[in-house]
Amino acid sequence: MRGVSVRPVQTFTDPRGVLEKLHPEPVLGEVYLVRVAPGASRGHHLHRRMGEWFTAISGRGVLGLLAPETGELEHLPLHGARVYVPPGVAHALFAESGDAPWVVLACAEGAHDPEDVERVVVPGPGGEGW
Repeated sequence: MRGVSVRPVQTFTDPRGVLEKLHPEPVLGEVYLVRVAPGASRGHHLHRRMGEWFTAISGRGVLGLLAPETGELEHLPLHGARVYVPPGVAHALFAESGDAPWVVLACAEGAHDPEDVERVVVPGPGGEGW
């Protein structure tokens, strides 16, 4: 999808454990943690002027992306990757069914501004486990 960027998470492992660089660039906006209940979704909006990065911390799910002007729809897993969603692309987090929530780190390019947010329903991935 135009403007969406998927990058691998850098992982460094040694006998002491693991370090993952979830968002190695400087952050000028807000950083927040999202917990999505099993089988649920959160988000369903777009930002007119601001982009966001998403990286999974624990659990499983997909990031749903919808380009409202074309109807293009994608569902991207976040396991081992971080995904940039540019302004104008609607997005929602869809957690797989199960016992634990899906935990996602989000890094926004700016402070939350309600005037920048437009509600857009992103269709879910469907299929088994959702």
